[in-house]
Amino acid sequence: MKNLSKILIIVALIIIIAVVITFKNQPSKNENETGESSGLETVAIPLEQTKDLILSEQEKEGEPKAESNEQAEIIKERRIETLKSVQPEKKLAEGDVLDIVEGEEITEQELESEYKKLSPQYRDMFKNDKDLYLEQLVIKQLLVQKATEKGYIPVGNTNQSKEDTGIQKLISELGNDVDIADSELEQFYQENKGQMQGAAYEEVKNDIRNYLVQQKQGEHVQQYIDQIRQEADVVLNEDWIARQVAAKPKNPLTDALKNGLPTVLDLGSDSCVPCQMMMPIFAELEKELEGKANVILLQIADYRDLSTKYKVRVIPTQIFFDQNGGQYWRHEGYLSKEDILKKLRETGAEL
Repeated sequence: MKNLSKILIIVALIIIIAVVITFKNQPSKNENETGESSGLETVAIPLEQTKDLILSEQEKEGEPKAESNEQAEIIKERRIETLKSVQPEKKLAEGDVLDIVEGEEITEQELESEYKKLSPQYRDMFKNDKDLYLEQLVIKQLLVQKATEKGYIPVGNTNQSKEDTGIQKLISELGNDVDIADSELEQFYQENKGQMQGAAYEEVKNDIRNYLVQQKQGEHVQQYIDQIRQEADVVLNEDWIARQVAAKPKNPLTDALKNGLPTVLDLGSDSCVPCQMMMPIFAELEKELEGKANVILLQIADYRDLSTKYKVRVIPTQIFFDQNGGQYWRHEGYLSKEDILKKLRETGAEL
């Protein structure tokens, strides 16, 4: 029981809810040098929304009404061209500017400066994935903005500690309503009974509940981050992104998903004990299933793009794909050879 509790605690601790990365806010363009708001705000109206208003504005200005539909269209087109000539174009992310997040720029110099402040573990994690590190900065900036809207961070704040505290308050409230049904606890126990070291259900019930609560909280946070990222006005420096992607090592999963065989992918690390337990299993399966299934074991530090794409939160994580390359099933933690073979058969492997 003591060993099980330790295992569950360790697993819970390595669930990543959010990577807090230091990022210095830039002052708003509507703020003067003293940090006070100028009280002015520019609102851009999309050109397509002005088309039906042009004639009425013409009447207000005392211009003669168009005598025909053809004349009316000509007047509209002239006014639209005038609006195009005076309306500012959307700012592009280019050169040293890597990203514009809701109007606030992130430059390459700022990215490199913040990257150097990371611990050796995180620098190693993003050494081949600066584009993914940039995405973390984008998410951090969006979370700062949302926490400021909620009042968790003072407006105009540049204090890193207050930003981190405000983000934590925002994150914490996302999981307040998480509830786990008894049926979920029982199902988890039955599916992982082999790892319970003979402990009865009632003995580990509370530990399982704590683990599943943290797991669901992590899912809620990820859903929230996905939503605000999708809704945000973010302009990427596409040229810089393309250069980063081109410099990455080739991803073996891409070709595997196209060859018509079921696939099992394991993402882990040499420093992870359960990951080390998976290594000999995958080595055996790779030889035994040659030509029948794709068996791929990768170091997560070398393929952060895959961990981000498939939302890996715990290592090791196994992801199963069917013969068409569609994601079929996934599992977090140690998985026996027998269970891997069972899932591969379900995806269509002729074993």
